Amino acid sequence: MMKYLLAAVCAAFAMSLINIPTPAQARDYPYCIKRWGEAGPGDCRFTSFRQCQATRSGLNADCFRNPRFSFGQQQRRMRRY
Repeated sequence: MMKYLLAAVCAAFAMSLINIPTPAQARDYPYCIKRWGEAGPGDCRFTSFRQCQATRSGLNADCFRNPRFSFGQQQRRMRRY
């Protein structure tokens, strides 16, 4: 009986490992929303300006282009002297 209980616990543990979510991939979306008076870069998870506008309706917030998406991340190079 103890063998079956141990086997069931091991099987349940193995099944729980299969369902572990993977971390979300970081992305730079083209539009951001930022509430007035709020510090920080805002919420940049919108793929279209209309989507951002619909989310901000009823909030004291503005939509703007994400500068990281627009200009990309510039890589800094070290100068050799």
